[in-house]
Amino acid sequence: MISFLLSIMALSGILAFLNLNNIEFTILPPDDIFALKPAAFKIKAKNRYFFWTFILRVKILDSEIVIPYLKEKETFIINLTFPHRGRYILKEVIISSYFPFYFFRRTKRIPINLEITIFPYPLKCDLSHFLSEGKTKIDSNISRGKSYEGELVGVRGYTYGDPLKYIHWKATAKTSLIKVKEFSPPVGTPIVLNLNDFSGNIEEKLSKTTYALIELIKRGNPVGLNLDKEFYPPETGQAHLRRMLYALAFYKSE
Repeated sequence: MISFLLSIMALSGILAFLNLNNIEFTILPPDDIFALKPAAFKIKAKNRYFFWTFILRVKILDSEIVIPYLKEKETFIINLTFPHRGRYILKEVIISSYFPFYFFRRTKRIPINLEITIFPYPLKCDLSHFLSEGKTKIDSNISRGKSYEGELVGVRGYTYGDPLKYIHWKATAKTSLIKVKEFSPPVGTPIVLNLNDFSGNIEEKLSKTTYALIELIKRGNPVGLNLDKEFYPPETGQAHLRRMLYALAFYKSE
């Protein structure tokens, strides 16, 4: 009887070892991660060998998901929440399982060292001050002579009077005809934000600025940011928004 139990325990250990070492992970963060807001990370799981993986718990930070079984490969979602803005490094994934006989829980730590950037929490605030007539937060010398176009939507033939800076040189070279970039029409008035436009401590100001940037860009306003020694001229588009959010994520008050 004892030898039988020892055999079962040995078999359990072998199966548990194979179960934990049969799987490999790829962790994919979402494009934008904000402090205090759950962010959906993708976990791409794949079996290394021909046999299945069973009853696997996957833990990252304080969040955990259970993979009942994995036949070949599959993508799972785990929601992670970060308390502060700035740079984070996800050091490891912890996997564990009671498989096969629930005698013991076996654990394995898989290093990933994934570096991610956390944007400030977007704290809702009143934007009417920036949108009301005569309250536009922009200096005349910034906007003088500048055209605030919308998103790039295509390429068209050159028309007399088109600014030379809009010539699309690659398309011109391919077609031997002068081509210019075509933009969607501007929607809103250009606005430049400053942390001192908002009330609260420095983190509250950063959070309110984050909210304002997102909402004003969404409305179609060309938005800029005056951040101590850094200045971002008013533009539209997600790439421009993300550059300003990165600046806020790593901001240190002087």
